[in-house]
This record gives sequence, C-alpha cells and structure tokens, in this order.
Amino acid sequence: MNDLLNKINETFDNSIRTSNEEVGLQLKILKNNINILFKEANLDNEPKEEVTSVATSDKKKVLVVDDSSIVRNYIEKICSPRYNTLLANGGEAALDTIKKDEVDLILLDLMMPGVDGFAVLDYLKDNNSNIPVIIISGDTTKETIDRAFTYSVIDMIEKPFPEKTILDKISRVLE
Repeated sequence: MNDLLNKINETFDNSIRTSNEEVGLQLKILKNNINILFKEANLDNEPKEEVTSVATSDKKKVLVVDDSSIVRNYIEKICSPRYNTLLANGGEAALDTIKKDEVDLILLDLMMPGVDGFAVLDYLKDNNSNIPVIIISGDTTKETIDRAFTYSVIDMIEKPFPEKTILDKISRVLE
C-alpha cells in the first residue's frame, strides 16, 4: 500500500506543479485528504496510534463551519498545531457548538444547505455575541459581501485560499 500512496502523491505533485493556482490548491487539499484517509484506514501498514484530542487551556478554539468536508479537514490540518479546531458541517451544528462551548473565533461559510451562515450571523447578533467571525466563501458577489459586512464580521476570505492566508488572518485575530 505504501507504493500506491507514493504513486498517488507523485501524481498529485506533478499535477499541482502544472496547474493554475486555484486548481493547484484544490489538488493540494485533495492530496492531503487522501493521505489522511490512508493513515486513518491504516492502509500504509504502520502501527496505528491512539490519539486523544484534549482541549488545552493555552490553545485558542477555532470553530470551522463549512458544509464541505474537504474544506473543514484542510483547515483543521493547518490549524491544529496552533489552535484547538472544532468542526461543524453546517449552521445547525455550529449553533449547537456555540451554545455549549466557548469559542474564540469562527470561520464561517455562508452558503450551506439548511441553516446557512447568515442564520448563524443572525443568532450571534441576536445574542449579542462578541465572537469574532471570518467569512470563508466562494460567493464573493457584491451583494453577498455587502450583506455579510452588515454583521460584525471582521474579515472575508475567498475560496479557495492558500494555507498562509488563513493562518495569517487567524493569527491577527487570536494572537
């Protein structure tokens, strides 16, 4: 299985080098997720370690709200060394988390089925929440941006985004 994973990684690396920035980023995210799946499924025949996720008091909590598991997993992978990362696959899960857990920052997608990002922003506004929110969205029409900034949103990042962009924006808020 290691040979298969190495071949997959080599193919992705070649594709990433020859693609435009947007496609390259999407391929990079997909490659990372494939590597994670191999490790989780223990397909690489290495001994599997038990990992217990324990929230430490010295790490800030970042709630990532997006209906795309690719985006959630990508952000979790790049943020987890510095922050406790909580994941919500939609607005309803985000509201449940906000109600029961203290969160230092929310990375929020706007366009999601069911309870969307605007409903989450409405909840935060109605409850006088002071949790900082950074929008992560592929919808960057003027109407969407104008509507988002009627709330106390501190920044907006257009999808797809490079690793450095997301880490820089988070660190400006939390550090």
